[in-house]
Amino acid sequence: MGKIYNSITELVGHTPIVEFKRLEEKLGLKGRIAGKLEYFNPAGSHKDRMAIEIIEAAEKRGEISPDKTTLVEFTSGNTGVAMAAFAAAKGYKFKIGLQNGVSVERLKLLQAYQAEIADVPQELIAGVFEKGIAAFADVIDYMEKGVEHPFSTRQLDNPDNINAHYKHTGPEIWEDTDGKVDIFVGGVGTGGSTHGVSKFLKEKNPNVKVVITQPQPEDVVNSKVKGAEDGGFHGIHQVHNDDGLTPMAPTNFNGDLADEYNFISYAETLRAIHLLAKYEGIFVGASAGASLAVAIKLAQKEENKGKLIVPLLPDNGERYLSEDLQNIRPELEENLAF
Repeated sequence: MGKIYNSITELVGHTPIVEFKRLEEKLGLKGRIAGKLEYFNPAGSHKDRMAIEIIEAAEKRGEISPDKTTLVEFTSGNTGVAMAAFAAAKGYKFKIGLQNGVSVERLKLLQAYQAEIADVPQELIAGVFEKGIAAFADVIDYMEKGVEHPFSTRQLDNPDNINAHYKHTGPEIWEDTDGKVDIFVGGVGTGGSTHGVSKFLKEKNPNVKVVITQPQPEDVVNSKVKGAEDGGFHGIHQVHNDDGLTPMAPTNFNGDLADEYNFISYAETLRAIHLLAKYEGIFVGASAGASLAVAIKLAQKEENKGKLIVPLLPDNGERYLSEDLQNIRPELEENLAF
């Protein structure tokens, strides 16, 4: 029987989980790694889930409508691409402010969806990283000036972000692994995916271990890394240190659900990206590569022999080709653990 969809909004979710068997074999891993490939969403990342949930939940509450509302968000890229795509599909205007370090590809995608890119003063953007997450409100307030009916999608503290992954991503992982998932690995940008997935999985099985991927402090978000000046981490933050949660931990993130925090370097991230492309034909972005690198390290441990490790892989590497993410840099990959 044929099937014609009415909109791309109907295509979000049900992304595949693929076990990386050749990678396991080549690296001699003790644990199993099965990646959740979120770039199969229609606008290309796991942010599609959050974007459509935020928009449709607000519609159900009667807070927004396409004939009058302008959606507003400040983001490093993938949230913006997802919001722009679904705003177009539903007939909304969308105004976006961009953090520094957005890749050329994501910027061009926003232009393709005809999003309005706001001219945000650099001092406001800089304040986000000087003052922490709370400074996002200053940027949003600035962007809403002059907009007749603005609606801030508030990705960092909007519970609908968490709900998207609690209602869908978590159940998909549980169902597709037949409840056999032992370890879930994810990074923290807005915090919604790790919170929602972890909450669901732990309700199903409290013994599921949640491991949070963090960039090394010297390889901070959007930093220029020695030997890789053309790239850096995008969309994940350090959210935990010896004193607890850092100022960059978003409201949507719940540290009580995390069992372990693992630092990963950009060199290890690149290595994981290149190995996955070489042995599995899957090319992922930097945040995905970081969680994959953590998963590889976990799978090397004797204590995880036979365990199923599921890293959430947010997007693919095609969004970062301008940063030469695909280039192997031997000087960065010497003396790595895998």
